[in-house]
Order: sequence, then C-alpha cells, then structure tokens
Amino acid sequence: MSLKLHHLNASRSQRLVWLLEELEVPHEIVHYTRNTETNLAPESLLEVHPMGKSPLLEDDGVVIAETGAIAEYLVAKYDPDHKLHPRSDDEDFPKYIEWVHSAEGSPFLPFLMSVYIRVAEAEGSPLEARMNEEQLKAIRFMNQHLSENAYFGGKNFSAADCLMGFGLLFVSMRPDFGDYPAIKEWLEKVQARPAFQRMLAVGI
Repeated sequence: MSLKLHHLNASRSQRLVWLLEELEVPHEIVHYTRNTETNLAPESLLEVHPMGKSPLLEDDGVVIAETGAIAEYLVAKYDPDHKLHPRSDDEDFPKYIEWVHSAEGSPFLPFLMSVYIRVAEAEGSPLEARMNEEQLKAIRFMNQHLSENAYFGGKNFSAADCLMGFGLLFVSMRPDFGDYPAIKEWLEKVQARPAFQRMLAVGI
C-alpha cells in the first residue's frame, strides 16, 4: 500500500487518522509508541524524517511532515469532489483555511506550552499564568465561532474539524467546560460520526 501514516500514540497524529477515515482512502497506519520513561517518540521515527516527529505521511515514497501540510495534501489529492474542503471560491473557504492552520497556530500554542510547563516543573510561574490567560482567550474565541457556525469551516463538516478535534478533547476535560455550550454541541456532533469512532478503534 502506497499511502502510510506514521502514527505515534498519544499524539496529534490522531487527527490525521480521523481525516483518513473520513476520506475513506486505502491507507496503512504504522504505529509507534512513546518511551515509557521519557515520553518521547522512538528514535526509529528519525529513519523516516530528520525531525523524528509524528505525524508523517508517506505517499509513494514521498514523506510529508507537519499536520496542516499533510491535511492540505490529502484533501487536494484525495478529495476531488470537495466533500471535506470547500472550493477556493466558496464563501466558507476563508474560515476553513484559517481553522486548518489554527489547529497548530495561535489558539493551540498555549495548550502546548502548558505541557512543556509541566515537564519543566514550572507550575505557578508567571509563564503558566500567562498561558492560562491565553487558553481562556482561545477557548472563548472557539466557542463564539461555533455559536455562529455549525462547524469550524462554516456550514459543512470539513478537514478543519478533524484538525481542531484534538485540542477540543482537552478543553472538554476542563472543570469549566459547561461554560462553553457551543463547543460541547460541536463535540457531540463530531464524536457521533462513524469515522471518528473508527479513529478511536485505531488507537490514540
């Protein structure tokens, strides 16, 4: 099989497992497991790409890194009917492309930083307080957007929803999650999708 996703457990690559399931394109999942002591990716990923990070997509021997780039590649090549990405002249295209990249951009960064703060044992630091503020700003922004749009990309489900799902699963674990009803409604909708359930069966 020519299309392979190099998937690390407990990582953002689960978003692309979901997208591949939505596309229903034949593919292979190559599983990698984090080191139980360091929680880092195994060195075997370095044999696929110099950064040794996941996700990585391999298509006919060509390796592509970075989640947003992989998503854009997949829909450009395997979604000719634009079921999972709007055409560039669609009124929803600006929303779609913004949220595809928000999944790794400004709204996501404070959540990623909180992980590094814990690793560095810097809880209680000014940096943690600032990242908490930025997380709340991002969550309120996402909740407002979803209160005005059925999905991240506008009126239709799209690859943007697959990419944003990883971050919002963490938001759902917050004690104040009830304060964000639009996010809750969106999560309930997307978690009911058969492709989401198939993604869970692959393993996260």
